Amino acid sequence: MTLRGTLLCLVWETAALAASPADEHVTPFELRRAMPFVQVLVDGKGPFTFGIDTGTGTQALVSPALAETLGLVKTGEVEAGDPSGRGSRKLPLVKVGRLSVAGVEFRDVTAAVYEPSQAEGRCDGILGFVLFRDWLLTLDYRGGQLVLARGRLAASPDGTVVPFRAPNDVPIIDLVIGGQTVPAIVDTRGSGLAVPASREGQLKLAGEPVVVGRGRTISGEFEIRGAQLAEDVRIGAYRIQTPFVVFHPSFPVGNVGGLVLRQLAVTFDQRSGLLRIDAPDRTLVLPRPQPRASPADAGVTRPAAPGLPGGS
Repeated sequence: MTLRGTLLCLVWETAALAASPADEHVTPFELRRAMPFVQVLVDGKGPFTFGIDTGTGTQALVSPALAETLGLVKTGEVEAGDPSGRGSRKLPLVKVGRLSVAGVEFRDVTAAVYEPSQAEGRCDGILGFVLFRDWLLTLDYRGGQLVLARGRLAASPDGTVVPFRAPNDVPIIDLVIGGQTVPAIVDTRGSGLAVPASREGQLKLAGEPVVVGRGRTISGEFEIRGAQLAEDVRIGAYRIQTPFVVFHPSFPVGNVGGLVLRQLAVTFDQRSGLLRIDAPDRTLVLPRPQPRASPADAGVTRPAAPGLPGGS
């Protein structure tokens, strides 16, 4: 949703990662605004620049230009939408024989043809969350690298490993704000910390909400308001100190974006439904998000699994 590092040298006794260095595949990523970008080979050609968007509920997106250049053949259509459920449209599907990132080759990838935002610079496509279903995916923001590994995460009593669910193929965790639990998408395309506007009256605010910009998704444009919280936000063992949050007017879930993630290394285990969070400090302090220049910068449409609402 757009309202829209090197692994840390820590020893985890109860959250063991059953993978050896030989099982790891590492590649650097470039962080543009909030979003990681990597170099990808498509059917042996490239490299091409792809963003990594955990808020996209499909394996991949490719731009129309890339699909045409590579002669990718249409195989069907997919319904595209956003969590508001108020708008959708059909996008062409193509089959990619081989897609390679970090030295790992994914075969027979289904990709939707969609023009990704160029606001962060050239982008030939998007790697979605479910592409990495069979791998441990680590996005190490502090070290600027993506790591793919074999193995599993295990639950941890210290709160550094938290469960997530993915009902629409995007990861949703629970934020605790005061005495309330707020579900939120862990969204590598998201810029800050957002909660549904319906929660605004239930939270303790340090000041009156203010307009911080405008956003756009497939269902239309909207005004973005936000406010400083007078209470902390907790994610497992981590506390985000009285952050500025955005109130999304139509989405039913919140959003954890780049202002939070860039302080962390996060590892997703889709098979176990667990997310490990690594940071040097258990207390995070977020800068206030900066207004974006245009509606196109503040919103994004993500293809969904057929018949389901999209990521964010």
